Amino acid sequence: MNTKILLPTAGAWLTTIAAAYYIGSSDSSENSAADTSASSAKSSQSGQYSQLSGNRYSSGSTNSARLSARSSASNSGATSAPSGSIRSISELGDPIERSRQLLSYIDTLSASEFESVVDEFRNMGMTRERMGEYSMLLHAWGKADPTGAIAYLKENTRSDFAVKEVLASWASTNANAAIAWANENHTGDKANPYLVGIIRGLADTNPTLATQVLQQLPFSEERGEALRGLTPRIAALGVTGAQQWLSGIEDPKLVNGASAYLADHFSKQDPEMGAQWVSTITDEEARQRALLEVVDNWADKDPSAAQVWIETLPYDDQMKAGPEFVSSYASKDPHAAADWLDARSNSENYQTLLREFAEGATRKDPVLALNYGNELNDESSRSRTVGRALWTLYRQDKNEARNWINNNELPERVQRYVGRMMEDQ
Repeated sequence: MNTKILLPTAGAWLTTIAAAYYIGSSDSSENSAADTSASSAKSSQSGQYSQLSGNRYSSGSTNSARLSARSSASNSGATSAPSGSIRSISELGDPIERSRQLLSYIDTLSASEFESVVDEFRNMGMTRERMGEYSMLLHAWGKADPTGAIAYLKENTRSDFAVKEVLASWASTNANAAIAWANENHTGDKANPYLVGIIRGLADTNPTLATQVLQQLPFSEERGEALRGLTPRIAALGVTGAQQWLSGIEDPKLVNGASAYLADHFSKQDPEMGAQWVSTITDEEARQRALLEVVDNWADKDPSAAQVWIETLPYDDQMKAGPEFVSSYASKDPHAAADWLDARSNSENYQTLLREFAEGATRKDPVLALNYGNELNDESSRSRTVGRALWTLYRQDKNEARNWINNNELPERVQRYVGRMMEDQ
């Protein structure tokens, strides 16, 4: 856990970023309407933060001489990069060639030139296909002049995606300065959103420090987002290493959340590894959350194998796993899931299984979902389940929906709303 992970060279780092974004498109998006005015870089503040290093917040890495030179160049103010360069690169049709030229172009930029380049790039319109290139520009700017980059982005963007990208890049090479800036610039009693980007940047370079920063965040959406970003790095330690990492966390809610995220990650990679992870968890609440993640993922990949595993679990765990399993199974193969459900008609939790089956089968086979959901004893659950399945069927096949209505007894609450279905010819 405490082993220092060395950063690759600038060129290798950028190549890695490029590959990651072209292998899979980014899930992040940004509202890209830019203001006509751009904020100037805060060069004196950049110098102040760049000197902070060497204490417990240091990631163990320093900026290269070239990046340091870029940062000091910002003292002269923002300057324009060669006109049209970023535009001509962005218009290249071959993504590999576009990436190659962008990397070379970034290497030519001084700290003071990034603002005009990013501004021009954003003014071309932010599309999903351009998010990888945008991220490369932000990461490079975050190493050259992070405070200048943040100042511009806070002035010209509406989402926090770009600022987090810059903070992640900054934290990966100068964690002390990035954390100091984040703490000094956050106001209010809520979770510090700046720390989310910092934790992501530290995940690979210093996971121990990333965990320390994570524990500073209160229970919040921000902490959940940061935990998701850190999870792959912790999962890379394996089940034993992740267990050791988890043992160092005291907050019960954080333990529960981490257990579930790791279960999800392990079981997507290898369901049996997810099952092994669940077996190590002793806290009841954490175990239940992790168990459901594994059941869901395993049922999605191989329901037969998932069934075999569930049957090996203690009785209480089987009762918890069953509803999650049948819901996931029904969403993929409703008729096979119905057979599984029928074999458990005498189970003490049959009504729960019935409800979850109907919910899971609704999209793929709404008629089957209606037939089973209408057997629910609880009137509220029956109304909700039948109503949802009936509406789904109506959108797929109006005549079939009317036929089902005419031949079945509807829950009282649903009857109030079927008139429009019957009258809409």
